[in-house]
Amino acid sequence: MSQKTKTVFHSETDNKTPSTNVGLLGFVLSPEQKEELEKRQKLLALYDTYKNQYFQFYIQNLEEENSALKHTFPNVDFYILSRMKSKHNYEEKIQKKGEALDIFGDKIIILSADGKTDEDSLIAVAYDIENFLVTYKPNITEISRKRKDYIARPKPNGYSSLHITRTVHLGDGNTFDHETQIKTFRMRETEKSGPASHSSVYKANRKFFLNNIDSPESAEYFLPKYMHFEFDRKSRTDKLVMDSFENRFRYYFGQEYEDFMRQKGTLQR
Repeated sequence: MSQKTKTVFHSETDNKTPSTNVGLLGFVLSPEQKEELEKRQKLLALYDTYKNQYFQFYIQNLEEENSALKHTFPNVDFYILSRMKSKHNYEEKIQKKGEALDIFGDKIIILSADGKTDEDSLIAVAYDIENFLVTYKPNITEISRKRKDYIARPKPNGYSSLHITRTVHLGDGNTFDHETQIKTFRMRETEKSGPASHSSVYKANRKFFLNNIDSPESAEYFLPKYMHFEFDRKSRTDKLVMDSFENRFRYYFGQEYEDFMRQKGTLQR
């Protein structure tokens, strides 16, 4: 994820995206089928609610969380990356799993603790950070069934991380969920270069993306919103900023947007 952008994110305008059709069945729905269809439609609409209503609350919460972590763990060197799941990926997850509680997601990458960089020391800090994040604010509750300890039990592809999902309760009675992944620098490097990396995802879906992306607007449907922290001199605090379209495209698809379009044009001739 690129670190070279200086535009502080404050608001977002809607982008043109490919249309999503739930489709109508060719027969009369039973009450159970109708209920399931309505549930699916509500879940699909939830993405826009997160994007238009809760995005700013997520940013504010994550900025406060970053500050609280630095205050509580002054001996730990870490950085945080964040993303909002793409609408395409969100819809895919709804279809496959029936839920997607990770529309908002962030990664805490631990670099050192008390000057130590050995893996055992950093793993111990990862669990300390987890315990802090699920208890430090009364308006945040953990969704325990979504906790995944891939440090104790790595995935077959070598992926390791500690995943927690929490619900943030807003003052108006509304809530939003977000996932936090806690990992060491070594785990992050394995994630970037291993078989679960975004470049591998692009290779597996290359033909699909070439057929469906024909403009920056349509690419936004497939691109997550990547963000990272930068120090703001005016406020003297860390602020979450959004990566540029070019940097996000390069990170997710593994090539420049212009090169992607030239490749598409060559294949279509």
